Amino acid sequence: MLGAMYPAFTGMAAFATQIAVTANNLANVNTEEFKKSRAELVSLETGGVLPIVRKDDSAGPTVLSDRGHGASMVELSNVDLGEEAVNLIIGQRGFEANLQTFNTADQMLGTILDIKR
Repeated sequence: MLGAMYPAFTGMAAFATQIAVTANNLANVNTEEFKKSRAELVSLETGGVLPIVRKDDSAGPTVLSDRGHGASMVELSNVDLGEEAVNLIIGQRGFEANLQTFNTADQMLGTILDIKR
């Protein structure tokens, strides 16, 4: 049972990181020149998951903006709201699935301990 708990725990931690990265991207959607980040989940040989956070340096759209001293081109953030919504749903469902696995392993371990008594 403990063997099932470790991958579920690392999965919960990895998806929590993915949700936090997505939340940061969403919070900065209107920040000029903001570069979004991505949480890439990498499987470990031990059976767990490790989140690797990488910045996406691709350019955002540019717009003509008047700053009071003349018009100039300004780069907006490269955050795509549709993509972030999908990432948030994936993160939520992944966290829930790992939480369910963790709870099931915990219940099974409790049942085994009750039988041993």
